[in-house]
Amino acid sequence: MLEGQHMPEHWEGPFGKVGIVHRTCPLCEHDNGAQPASRYSHDIWQIKYCSRCGFVYIEKAPDYEALFSKMAWERTTKVEEQRRASIRPFSYGFSKRTKWRMRILPRKKMHLLIGSYAKPGNVIDLGCGNGMAMATLADGFVPFGIEISTHLARLADGVFGNRGGRAINGPCLEGLKEFPDAFFGAASLRSYLEHEMKPVAVLRELHRTLEPGGVAIIKVPNFGSLNRMVTGRKWCGFRYPDHLNYFTPGTLRAMADKCDYRTWFGSTFRLPTSDNMYALLTKT
Repeated sequence: MLEGQHMPEHWEGPFGKVGIVHRTCPLCEHDNGAQPASRYSHDIWQIKYCSRCGFVYIEKAPDYEALFSKMAWERTTKVEEQRRASIRPFSYGFSKRTKWRMRILPRKKMHLLIGSYAKPGNVIDLGCGNGMAMATLADGFVPFGIEISTHLARLADGVFGNRGGRAINGPCLEGLKEFPDAFFGAASLRSYLEHEMKPVAVLRELHRTLEPGGVAIIKVPNFGSLNRMVTGRKWCGFRYPDHLNYFTPGTLRAMADKCDYRTWFGSTFRLPTSDNMYALLTKT
């Protein structure tokens, strides 16, 4: 049993019977079990504000075993889409019908960010999905990945294998242990860290595998955004129970500091009107 976790419980839901574990604060390890749940909570997924450090997180999480198949991302996404459609039918429907707007205001592309901030070499993509986000890396970069969904990891392994890399099927903490010290020059944590049950442990293990001066590029929902304050429970950053951690720029920096990274937010990396934020973490 890992420190900070209680004996597993079980939950019966749309994915069948799955194990769940109690979490202490991912940032400072304080147990907030006595704290009242936030109004943003949903079903058994209680969102807590840590009374010691202010970090926001879901107190219970599906165990890793459930994430391989029963609650893999591609399955939970369908349930989450139904939830969002029911609580905000107009805005959610409008968003789905107007995806063309992304071509007018394109999002930052992780492969381009890596090309801008990292030198050619080995790159690890945590939560790599089917691998397509790293398929267009510039020449000289060799993609590796870790993905807990068995189906997606198999697809990613084919993509990365064509460029000399590979994908591992498993939790990121365990997958990183398969690589030697200073093996990677860069890491992609795109829409990943909010899902991770043990973010501090993963960031520390990633630190070991990065070469000196190596960078980790992070994208997470910004709990401190104006949109969350305005839309409340309907904010698009809430996913139950997929999003276990809710970062603000301050708590993301605090976690990076704890894991011995230097944090830099670019001029457009944390706009208060954006639902997401980016950060560049450099190994110190």
